[in-house]
Amino acid sequence: MGRKNVSRPGVLLQGLATVVVLLALATGGWAGERAADFTLPSVLDGKEYSLSQFRGQVVMVNFFTFFCGPCREEMPYLNQIYQENKGRGYVTLGIGLGSDPTQPRFLVKQLNLDYPVLVGNDKVAKDYGNVEVVPTTFIIDRQGNIAHKIVGTRSKADFEKMIRQLM
Repeated sequence: MGRKNVSRPGVLLQGLATVVVLLALATGGWAGERAADFTLPSVLDGKEYSLSQFRGQVVMVNFFTFFCGPCREEMPYLNQIYQENKGRGYVTLGIGLGSDPTQPRFLVKQLNLDYPVLVGNDKVAKDYGNVEVVPTTFIIDRQGNIAHKIVGTRSKADFEKMIRQLM
């Protein structure tokens, strides 16, 4: 008799509200925000690439460092996704952080990466939420808005599912 009757719908709604708040915090509130434009040189030939030149396409921007093992493991998947979708309004851009440009250049050649890999800087890392954990990947929709922020590695199938929703 001293027990309070808690309604199930109230508990479920409270739990759902908590999950929504936690998801918003986990994604940094990025979903739907305009992706910051950047212009960065390629590690291979110095050619400059800007995010804005890919407006109208789905763009995956993958931040990595040379010494990041998990980054190296997922790069072949990113390359496969790029190869399979590049003629369909999709591009992958890699952004190397915190290293001498010769290191990512070596990595591109070693892994036979076909997608543009760019020399990152502190400004682009800051513009994308002070990227400190790598890999960190952003998937940007055709309108230039961030659809997904992924911290850590994902499988090829996970990336493909996110991209397919935007194509």
